[in-house]
Amino acid sequence: MTPLLAAGIAAIVLGVAIGATGIGGVLLVPILTLALGIDVKRAISAALLSYIPGCAVAVVMYGRRGSIVWRDAWPLCLAALPAAWAGALAARGAPAALLEAAIGVLLLAGGLYALRSPRSVAITGQRLGGATLVGLGGGTAFVSALTGAGGAFVLLPMLLLLDMPVLPAIGLGQAIALPIAALASVANFRAGLVDVRLAALLAIALSVGIAVGTPIAHALPQLVLRRLLGVVVVVAGAGMLLQTVFHLLGS
Repeated sequence: MTPLLAAGIAAIVLGVAIGATGIGGVLLVPILTLALGIDVKRAISAALLSYIPGCAVAVVMYGRRGSIVWRDAWPLCLAALPAAWAGALAARGAPAALLEAAIGVLLLAGGLYALRSPRSVAITGQRLGGATLVGLGGGTAFVSALTGAGGAFVLLPMLLLLDMPVLPAIGLGQAIALPIAALASVANFRAGLVDVRLAALLAIALSVGIAVGTPIAHALPQLVLRRLLGVVVVVAGAGMLLQTVFHLLGS
């Protein structure tokens, strides 16, 4: 199996996970680098560019199902624009160990919180304040562009900790991924880091997987989906912390 074919198959599987739970993009860069031997900067830039069409599919499908709270999405996305550019620039030489550890702790906290019995599983929840949305959007964009992870990877655990219902939380994660990927990709193109052929393959595969995974999310009961998301987030958090330990031991 060639590396490109393996990358395409992996992206389809991760696309299903992204569509169903909002989480999955965080695993794309590790698969490209660790399993397929692709340079990390090339992997991050290709992954970010591939998220644009895939997340556009997700936004359309979640939006049509009424699962995106647009009044919250706009301030999130606007705050993400400058932060995504800054994160892409910082990615060229920033040490990742401390950042990986912080993200791992955040994921574990959000995932464990999702696994507990929620006070409510309603479709709509209490609206977040403007300052909170701006802070979430900026922080999510910076970390996502810095690491090549999908925006939902950082945003979803925080929304769960703020008691947002699952489907609107996933919908916001899909929405914020678009400006993050777009701005970071512009910076990566300027730096000459983008492998267009790899990004195009990943984009097609992710879009197919997301189209399959999104109906799954809307077919599952909210409590089941919340707990499924919690398990995925906890596993991702544990994996991130283990990766941090390996990096520290190897340095």
